[in-house]
Amino acid sequence: MIIEELIHQLQSYPKNIRVIVQGYEDGFDEVSTLKAISIQPNTSHEWYNGKYIKSNNAASETAVLIFGTGRLREFNE
Repeated sequence: MIIEELIHQLQSYPKNIRVIVQGYEDGFDEVSTLKAISIQPNTSHEWYNGKYIKSNNAASETAVLIFGTGRLREFNE
């Protein structure tokens, strides 16, 4: 995905929500997908885990998760 495409997709979300990426692993991929998810702080995380975790709590925060090529499949498993 190029910057113009990313900006266009981000414009469909409210301007005040957090943007997150999946953390830790090797290599780089292009951005392929954006998805709104509910998150909450990860209060017991190790350095190699992310600061946030997926949440089903109604009071959780909404964030836009940016996926690299191939990562959406892993997220939905």
